[in-house]
Amino acid sequence: MKLKELISEKEIKNRVETLAGEIAEAFGEEPVTVVSLLKGAFIFTADVVRKLKNVELVEFVDVKSYKGMQKGKTKIQFLKDLPAKGRNILILDDIFDTGETLELVLKEVEKGNPKKVKTCVLLDKDVEKRVCIYPDFVGFKIPNKFVVGYGLDYNELFRELPYIAYIETEQESADG
Repeated sequence: MKLKELISEKEIKNRVETLAGEIAEAFGEEPVTVVSLLKGAFIFTADVVRKLKNVELVEFVDVKSYKGMQKGKTKIQFLKDLPAKGRNILILDDIFDTGETLELVLKEVEKGNPKKVKTCVLLDKDVEKRVCIYPDFVGFKIPNKFVVGYGLDYNELFRELPYIAYIETEQESADG
């Protein structure tokens, strides 16, 4: 399995800083509860949270939708009783591909009657969306490649990479 770097560690760092500024501007000085989607967004979440000054709570939601490189049925594995009523909520996810995961979590969060909800994804993959929502904040738009690194995985591998890479297919290797 061959990996090709798509987004460098420096590019990620710079973009996270910019995103944090955009998020801070959207919420002003009001406290924000961050909802992070596990496992892929945990590194992204840590970096964003360190840049924000008004985070009052960080919650985690475990959502499963992939087995290997195949997208399956999206389901919430774990959603603690989120204290959302009257709060500002920021949902952080690693990748927006079909949109089903973000939409599912957004609907669950909105049931709690929050004051304001914003969504942020690190990556927006160029694939056909199956939902009518779009994230409020996007780190990078990427081609339709299976990506790993910076928290994203392939069967739990490669999360530790400080950059985003894609798994090169045999055809791409042959094309050089």
